[in-house]
Amino acid sequence: PTIIPTQYGFEISQSIDGISGGSIIFDTTYVNNEADTVTFNFDLKFLPNSFMGVKEIRIIPNFDSIFVKFYPSMLFNKPAFLDLSYKGIDLTKLGFDSNTKVDFAFLDENGLVEYILNQECKIKWSTKQVYVKSAKLPHFSRYSFIRKNL
Repeated sequence: PTIIPTQYGFEISQSIDGISGGSIIFDTTYVNNEADTVTFNFDLKFLPNSFMGVKEIRIIPNFDSIFVKFYPSMLFNKPAFLDLSYKGIDLTKLGFDSNTKVDFAFLDENGLVEYILNQECKIKWSTKQVYVKSAKLPHFSRYSFIRKNL
């Protein structure tokens, strides 16, 4: 992928042919605005025939609020699968504690929350890590880790 510096960090960009499918894999360490050293990694997989044509996929992580934005906005014919992890985050500043259960969700501009099916979504308190495995993204937008309502 191509890394593009931004005012708030960076964005990751890579072309994907929606007919043949493909993956974008990225792993880095970054110092956020709170001076936390954060390890950020993801693996975004597109199945064959997920969308039509070749698209320039852009991923913009947020290291202070642990959300991620995906562009361009589009619906998929088949879901994209995302493994995503932030490690080294001060989770208490985000309102989490050692007993918090998390989930992964789409958040729209009006505050609507759409929970995303996934294989696993957890906090590892000892390593300050929050991660999701095999999140099934039906479209591109803004996704975030949120407190799970039990």
